[in-house]
Amino acid sequence: MNNCPVCNTANRDFTLRCASCGSNIQQSVKTLDLFSTMYSLWRHPEFTFRKIILAQHKNYTVLIAFLEAVGISYFFLFIIKAGDIYSIELWRLIVSGLTMAVLVFFPFLYIFSIACYFVTRASLTGATLRGFISSTVYSLHPIALSAIILLPSEIAVFGPFLFSNNPSPSVINPLPFYSLSFLDLVFALGAIVFTGRLTKLLFGKRKLIVVFAGIFFIFLVVAIEIAKRILMQH
Repeated sequence: MNNCPVCNTANRDFTLRCASCGSNIQQSVKTLDLFSTMYSLWRHPEFTFRKIILAQHKNYTVLIAFLEAVGISYFFLFIIKAGDIYSIELWRLIVSGLTMAVLVFFPFLYIFSIACYFVTRASLTGATLRGFISSTVYSLHPIALSAIILLPSEIAVFGPFLFSNNPSPSVINPLPFYSLSFLDLVFALGAIVFTGRLTKLLFGKRKLIVVFAGIFFIFLVVAIEIAKRILMQH
């Protein structure tokens, strides 16, 4: 709770104006700079998440969510070894991955964030729905970084065999495969850590990450089933 400096009324943590007298309780930035925000997240995560939640304009949220959807989509193709289901043509795999990113996993991220907002009663903290969605998307930004940095390298090195077991990319070139896989794991763990820091900031309890994980898993299963249908239609 934040006490108003004018009338001393207790307000919720992320409230900008006092509910009683309307005075400004805390400052907010108008816009978010992508690179400085990303850098600040790694140095001062709680401070930066607060800045994201309170910002007037949630810049780059859609872009980051789309890159995360791309990362999840191609990881899905890698897990199911779509190259063995498909013909071996790389361009078809790339088109399918982008199609699923736009139609399935991008909406999935927003629906997941909205569900978490209401299930965990985030409104009790004073955070708006837009602020909660933006902070959730930013907490998963290591997936977006993986999609930008690692995914192009993996496709360049392994081509269509990245999504195949005939032969497996680990057989074609073991050192790059295990090195890139390790970095993918680091980015995935980073997303989990940032989500944990966000839940602690919003609710004071890291254990709510289990709630987030449960909701994420349920929606992910649904999204994967839809993605499989799209994949088979291609």
